[in-house]
Amino acid sequence: MIRVRVGGAITVLNAIVPLLGSALGVDLWVEAEAEKCSEPVVHPETPLTVEALREALIISKSEGARVRVNSSVPQGWGLKSSSIVANAVILATLALYTDFRLIEVIKGTVRASRRAGVTITGAMDDAAASALGGLVMTDNGRDELLFRAPVKELGVAILLPERSKPRMTSTVDLSSYNHLRNTLRSLASLIPKDPWSVMTVNGLIYSKLLGYDDTPIHEALKAGAKAASISGTGPAVAAICDPCDEVVDRWSSLGEVILTKVNNRPAHIENRPSEQTAGSLQ
Repeated sequence: MIRVRVGGAITVLNAIVPLLGSALGVDLWVEAEAEKCSEPVVHPETPLTVEALREALIISKSEGARVRVNSSVPQGWGLKSSSIVANAVILATLALYTDFRLIEVIKGTVRASRRAGVTITGAMDDAAASALGGLVMTDNGRDELLFRAPVKELGVAILLPERSKPRMTSTVDLSSYNHLRNTLRSLASLIPKDPWSVMTVNGLIYSKLLGYDDTPIHEALKAGAKAASISGTGPAVAAICDPCDEVVDRWSSLGEVILTKVNNRPAHIENRPSEQTAGSLQ
């Protein structure tokens, strides 16, 4: 049996409008176990996990695997749970049968996510940050990884706010805001040097576009956070902070707060011989 761990991620720049996206690895983990069998079996069985297993079997030219996923990442909050789970299914299955590169896992997750209908853009930025750790930037229109770099492992506070409205989905249509595409794409050029400013501007823009209250973002910044933004299509809000005590204090009346940190470590196979481990990007 193969056992793998895949990291979490939060948004730096949402790709829905500009098609350039950026995300950051965080220290939240999903585990998956896989063993060989004669047919595809996955638990939990959802359209996404079924498509992820199908994708892995196509890549590895295999007929079956039994995969079980255990996720502690909150679902339905914009915290990349779909991409993380798909990464885990594909990584665990490929590790059973073949040598591979993490970029193959990422692109497999993008294809599976599109087939399952859980994303418009393919969310390559989310899949890449989850699989590779660190700060990434992707062209989701071309499925290309543009940039990946480790960053200082600062604290991360995540707010799961009390819901006052239905959550926007990752397939929300923002085509009426395409006139903002060039403006948002220009932000992407700043990511390698100033990701925290981009993250905050992203949060303020998308809170407005998606109809969320931006009070948590302002409260985090007042508390000294380096950045704060809605993650994905929300409603979770993430803040980069060091320390995070005052952010937590200001957010405590707004909902549940999760404390974690930046993660630079790539997804990894926990019980496979070291000479066969995945992890190469090229």
